[in-house]
Formats: sequence, structure tokens, C-alpha cells
Amino acid sequence: MVSIRLKGIITETGELGVQLPEGLPPGEVQVTIEVRPQEEVPWEERPWTDEEIRELTKVAPKTGAEIVAAGHIGGWEDDGITDSVAWVEEQRRKRAEQRKW
Repeated sequence: MVSIRLKGIITETGELGVQLPEGLPPGEVQVTIEVRPQEEVPWEERPWTDEEIRELTKVAPKTGAEIVAAGHIGGWEDDGITDSVAWVEEQRRKRAEQRKW
């Protein structure tokens, strides 16, 4: 079987227009249509597929050792808090003062 690639156009009435080269023998042929999108949609604007949503919402808990190894510790120190109990007590005291009439 010989393959010939041609450009064609589908009309508003649903007809396929194609210019065949000269010398083709008469007979049965197989027609494959590749429809090209009018414009390429940017990746950021494409809708999420159900599979992508399932993958992104999959829960994969970490062990304590994995959390420490990843460096997800030290939140109190990053905010300049050296004594977490004293900090909580201070926050409670400030809120109690704000609620006073």
C-alpha cells in the first residue's frame, strides 16, 4: 500500500475538498483525517483531567524522620521565639487585655 499525504479542507456543509495528484489509479482508498486545533491552548489554561486531580489530591503522609530530614522543623526559632510556652502565655495575656471593656 502506498501512502500519499494531501492537504484538504472541510467545508461549512461538511464536504471534504482535496486536490489529488495526476496519475492515481482508480479504486478503493482508505482516508484518514487529522483535525488540527484552531489555536493551541496554553498549558496553564487547559482544564484539569480527573486523573490529574486524583494524583494531586492523593494523601502521602510522612514519618517523623522524613519530616526532620526534609528540614520542616524550627518554626518557632524562625520567628524569634525561644520559649514556646512563654510565647503562648503572652499571646493569651494580650488577647485578654483586648477583650476588656
